[in-house]
Amino acid sequence: MACSFAADLPAIAHAAVAAPSADNRHCFELRATADRLLLFGDARHVADPYHKRVLNHVSFGAVVENVVIRAARLGHQASVTWFPDPGRPALIAELRLSSADPLESALDSAIAARHTNRRVRYTGPGLADEDLRRIQAQVGSFDGVTLHLLDSAAKRAQLLRLVRIAEAERFNTRALHEDLFSAVRFDVGWKATAETGLPPGALGVEAGMRSAFGLLRHWPLMNVLRQIGLHHVLAFRAASLPCRLAPHCGVLTTCLPIERGALAVGMALERIWLVATSLGLAFQPFAGAALLSLADYREVPVRTGERLRNGWLEITTETPIMVFRMGHAIAPMVRTGRLPPESVLRS
Repeated sequence: MACSFAADLPAIAHAAVAAPSADNRHCFELRATADRLLLFGDARHVADPYHKRVLNHVSFGAVVENVVIRAARLGHQASVTWFPDPGRPALIAELRLSSADPLESALDSAIAARHTNRRVRYTGPGLADEDLRRIQAQVGSFDGVTLHLLDSAAKRAQLLRLVRIAEAERFNTRALHEDLFSAVRFDVGWKATAETGLPPGALGVEAGMRSAFGLLRHWPLMNVLRQIGLHHVLAFRAASLPCRLAPHCGVLTTCLPIERGALAVGMALERIWLVATSLGLAFQPFAGAALLSLADYREVPVRTGERLRNGWLEITTETPIMVFRMGHAIAPMVRTGRLPPESVLRS
């Protein structure tokens, strides 16, 4: 049976691959039937370790959010069912599409413009209370997700401590260090983009620090430098300082089981990000402080995981999934690329 939305499938797939993903590494497939679009995790997702599967689920949630928004613009209402077939664990979502009036929105226009801005300094002015309430209301439509804005001095101090602990550990532990640098595409240089992985030019590293940053990917050198405390300096530059300078910081948490909660947070994250983009704001997510606090992330030293979990309890009793910052900043010269939409379509 022919797909009833076949003519719109390329545009829907284009929105799907425009969604954010951990390390610019999409690992999903889309399959269309007569009135449904099925999202599968691919073989890489199935083989990934625990922490990467959690991040994949955040990305899958963002993919579905983009698909729902794009389908609405094209005259299709999408009804989402998560994990529709327990016998097929790789089947993440089923989107049943029905005819509806086309719905134009600023969010759809923002899909192509959305990107991560890693410049150190985000400036003001901050958002008006009306815009902050709009963002809170957007998140309120996702069951099981809570947005905590951490803009007061006390809450921001708590967040800075957590991101500093997590980021320092990523330079202090070999497995986390290797995971951190494994996605950086040093082979493309500092001026080119890449369809997969993170081009160095998109990382916001100052020109005078690029050679040194490249050397830090070698663990024998990092192993020496961490013993004199350089990992704390790197954590300050990579996460603590950017969050300190941003007009707005927040964390998305969930009360749902981790896999289902990560999907819901992924949808909410993408919604916030698209709203921010439509308002002309720069945006950057930080996964480390939340991810390293998960009890099943085995590569994290026990003491670090406990410090993070205890710290998060001062902010929320829910499971933190993603930290982010928002503000105004000059657009980056290099952005990550994307694979062509047809690369995720399967018959």
